[in-house]
Amino acid sequence: MNDLRLIRLAIALGRHGNFARAAEEMNISQPSLTRGIAALERSLGAQLFDRTRKGAIPTAFGRVLLERGESMLRDDADLRREIQLLAGLEEGSVAIGAGAFAGEISVAKAIARVARAHPRLRIRLAVADPDQVAQDVLAGRIDVGVASTIGLERDARLVVEPLPPLRVYLACRSGHPLTKETRPSLARALEFPLATTPLRGAQAQLASNAGAATGSDDPVVTNFVPQIVVNSLALARLIARDSDALCPGTAAVLAEDVAAGHLVMLDCHDPAMRTNHGVLYLKGRTLAPATKLFIETLHAVEAEAQGSDVTASWSAKAAAKRHRGASARR
Repeated sequence: MNDLRLIRLAIALGRHGNFARAAEEMNISQPSLTRGIAALERSLGAQLFDRTRKGAIPTAFGRVLLERGESMLRDDADLRREIQLLAGLEEGSVAIGAGAFAGEISVAKAIARVARAHPRLRIRLAVADPDQVAQDVLAGRIDVGVASTIGLERDARLVVEPLPPLRVYLACRSGHPLTKETRPSLARALEFPLATTPLRGAQAQLASNAGAATGSDDPVVTNFVPQIVVNSLALARLIARDSDALCPGTAAVLAEDVAAGHLVMLDCHDPAMRTNHGVLYLKGRTLAPATKLFIETLHAVEAEAQGSDVTASWSAKAAAKRHRGASARR
């Protein structure tokens, strides 16, 4: 399988056209990538890439390798998957891709339950933006994705299982100017920086209409880039705790910081402020036992999240009311 490893390096280099970025994707050093490409070229007896000032450009030999290499990797993944079907849950593995919201709401909990029940199971989780998660599912790089389903509902190549939506709140630090206002509007809240992942669909339109600057005059906004872009809601909460930035989250995700007094949930809402993620996997492909178990566990965790979110919401509202009362007395 060493040749397949080298082919993966070549495909990464072909995708980026840059040794440094390809090495970063493959989680290896640039010299290791350079040596790997050189070893593959020696093995094949052909130069695969021209090294130019503009980057690594595939030669005619390289283009053939990149075309055939993707197919070889898919065949290898299919072979491994068939073996995992026989191996079951004791020796199998599952590769999962998740968006930032899904990762914190349910994916991490689902993985923890699966790992506790089957400690020998190999699990790989990668957090990425929704487009990357979908691409990884389609390319066979992961077994299942959990991310925003916006724009994917009609993709005939995918099975899309929507998950129940949860209300999304905005939160700010204790002592933030907004905490002194009884019920700030969304437009008022978004006068302050927003720390989150890029928004899509109705949420992007909502953020744009509410007045957060996008640098675009397009009346139909399908993507919104916040002032502070992160790929982790945990990082967004840390940023909000020590600045005037706002961070989003469900009531349950924000509950610990709210209970500790680090964050206050704001009482401003719109119907578009809700989660929209779902489960994604390839249509027509037999799911390995580990993948099936993860999906079943994920659905159970998501169902529980509905109830825990209501409880956390009431607690947060009570805490916010106490905070406003304390601020008024000061």
